Amino acid sequence: MEDDDDDFLQEIPEEKHLDLVDPFKKSVKQIVRETSVVTTRRILERLAVHYVSQRMAWKLLKDVPKSATRKAARGMPTLTYIFCVSRTTFRGHFLGVLASWVVQVGTDIYRFFTSISKSKQDSDTVDTAEQLQILGNKVYGATVRCGASLVFASIGAGIGATLVRPSAGQWIGCAIGDLAGPVIVAFCFEKLHTDL
Repeated sequence: MEDDDDDFLQEIPEEKHLDLVDPFKKSVKQIVRETSVVTTRRILERLAVHYVSQRMAWKLLKDVPKSATRKAARGMPTLTYIFCVSRTTFRGHFLGVLASWVVQVGTDIYRFFTSISKSKQDSDTVDTAEQLQILGNKVYGATVRCGASLVFASIGAGIGATLVRPSAGQWIGCAIGDLAGPVIVAFCFEKLHTDL
């Protein structure tokens, strides 16, 4: 029995090497992605100001929480208020979601072309039609997720502005809907046994 105790005490525990390179790379990629989305949104805002009618540009660039507060002060019926805040949020949130979609699809297209060029350099046989099909599925998935994010964020903003104070409720509802939309759509696609 004592021999076992001596062996136990003499064993040196293995040092666990913590790999911090992968998390660092992922965080840098996420920072670059978020910066790209914000920059793309600013570019889209500029394009809207210059190439869209002034009225439509005003609607796309509106400060939605302040608009929800102004709408609440009008004393509208509840359903009308929810509809108006949802519609305004849809318009105001549109450029942000479009920017996110552009960055995601741009990244997928870049990966598609780099994988094809790598396969030609390595003289591997890659089925271009199959890769194009995968790219199409990725673009379709990004479109559905971004569309769900936009719709659910708008609905959430209308409900949130009704249940909580108008400006904070609009913001909270928009954030919750923005997160919940893609999850709900993915769940529905899973139930229908369809890939997203």
